[in-house]
Parts: sequence; C-alpha cells; structure tokens
Amino acid sequence: MAFLAELCPSKVLATIMIIFIGPNRQRHNLRGFKLFDDAPVTKHKTYNWLFRTHRLPAATYVFTFIDRLHPRERRLASKIYHHINAAGAGFKALNDPAKSKNRLDLLKSLHTAGINDFNAYRADEAPKPAKFPVFMRYLSVSLPPVTDLIHTQVELESAIDDLAQAGEPLDDLIVIEYCSEPIVQDYFAKVSAYRVDDQYFLDFFLFDRKWYVKLRDFDIMPPDFAATEAEILRENRWIDVLKNVFELADIQYGRADFSLVNNRPQIYEINFHPQSTLSQYESKIPERLEIANFVARRRMDAIIAIDQKISTKAIKNIVDPEITAFRLRPWRNFAPQRY
Repeated sequence: MAFLAELCPSKVLATIMIIFIGPNRQRHNLRGFKLFDDAPVTKHKTYNWLFRTHRLPAATYVFTFIDRLHPRERRLASKIYHHINAAGAGFKALNDPAKSKNRLDLLKSLHTAGINDFNAYRADEAPKPAKFPVFMRYLSVSLPPVTDLIHTQVELESAIDDLAQAGEPLDDLIVIEYCSEPIVQDYFAKVSAYRVDDQYFLDFFLFDRKWYVKLRDFDIMPPDFAATEAEILRENRWIDVLKNVFELADIQYGRADFSLVNNRPQIYEINFHPQSTLSQYESKIPERLEIANFVARRRMDAIIAIDQKISTKAIKNIVDPEITAFRLRPWRNFAPQRY
C-alpha cells in the first residue's frame, strides 16, 4: 500500500539490537515493527531465558510484564537490570523491575500528587471510597472491570462479599472511583502517551459510546474530529503532565492511558508492553490512516533511537545463589511454567 513508502523511507542496518523481556504470549506485541524497513533488530526473550542464560548479548533490554512478576522474580530481574546498566557502552536496560509501580500504587500516587482527581483502594482493606460511583477490576491482569458501576457503600460491601464467596482473592481486586466523561459529543475517548527512554509523545485516540473504552474498531470516531486529533497529536498536547506521570511511576518504556475530565488528563494505567499493532492500517478513512501513519512513524523513530549501535561482546550474567537455584531446581520457581 502507498502509505508504507512513507513509513519506511530507508534501510538502516542495526549493529546491535533491542531485546524485550516478557512472556511468550506477548511476542505478537512487536508485530507492527515489521512494516518498517529501517526497524532495528529486535528480539523477544522470556524471564525464563533471562534467569537461565549465562551470557547477555550487547543490546538495549526492555523489561516488561513487571507488574505481574512474583516479588522473588522482580528481585532477580532487578539485579540483572542493574548489571546490564553497569556494563558500559553497548548495554542499556529500561524499566527497573524493583521500582516500577503496579496499577494500584500508581493510581494512589497520582491522586496524592494531585494529578488524578480520583483514588483507588484494595478490596481486602474494607475500602470506604471518598466518592461514588466506583467499580472493581483486577490488580494483576489487564482485563475489563469485574463489576458495573457501584453507587453506594452498601452496594460496594455486598459486591466485595459476593466476589469473595465466588472465590476471587480480594487482594487482587481494586476499587476505583469512577472518573470519566464524553470528550466530544457523546463519545468517550481513551488517549495514550508513550515514553521510550527520554522521548515522550501522544498516540492516536480510541473512541466508544461506553465509558470503558477498548479497541474495537479503529474507524469509530466523532464526525469532523480528525483535524482536531491531528493537531493535538502533532503539538503533543498535555505531554508535560504525562512526563510527570512516567517519572512518578519510574517507568522508562510504556504507554500511559488517560482521558480528559474537566479538561484535565486523568490517568488510568500504564501498560508495560504496548502493542505495535497492524490493525490501524486497515482503516478505510483517509484522515484516520494519515494519523496512524504519523504516530507509527514517530514511535518507530523513538525505537530506533534506543538501539545502541555499538558493536561489543556479550557479558556474563550475574552470579547469584537464587539464579543457581532457579537453574537447578525448576520446582522452586515460576517462570518456566508461567512464561
């Protein structure tokens, strides 16, 4: 298709590579990179590989899936993260697994910092939200809410009890104060902002007539909004707020999802391993396709910039008793089964 020529202006050969660390089932998140002839060499490796390998090739390592790791795995991964960053030229790691905040910690921190107007609570701590309605969703996985909007404290306590009786671990459920409104006409929107190391930029809007917005059809959008969206994306509107969000979360690679309420960004979560999807290139709306083209090119330019481009030898992995136990006693670890 014609727009691919704009996406791929020239071939650039990468001497090193970027290694994404995450579960096997998220390998497809890098699929969109193949549209670009100038994309750097990328590989997807699991935490099982990270803990078992004896040598680490020169690369930029992007740690993903952090919020779903066992604390023991986070500790080991963080040791390797620091080992990589101390290795010198040709080695770099993004997202310290020991520091990056999970969904609940992030939402509470954003509320305390005055960035978000809403708060969140753990369901097993007898929450008494400051305002209603609220809803509940999982802490450890990115799935739709497990409840509809809940309007009173009595309804909330009943819902928590019902979920506990159904076998749901309450320490994996969070109660979130509802904070959303249509962004234009009767369309709700999810806006996204990326951080790729020291680069920050907005991604395209997603729209729905429901308050919980997910990607269903890329071409759903309000009439006559394409020009406004393009202007917002090109000027990177609200990006200073989003820089503060990523700094607060201690995340160097990820996608923050937010919307506008009373003309202020309200941040809902940060995804550690955002998709580089192909679906937007199926758009039948020329203006929408142009927007997809623009944001995809900008993201790829940021990815190219974190490629080390310095030929150097591999380094030894860390020497650690827990790493040794992981390699020799598979029944005492999680990674081979989960990843």
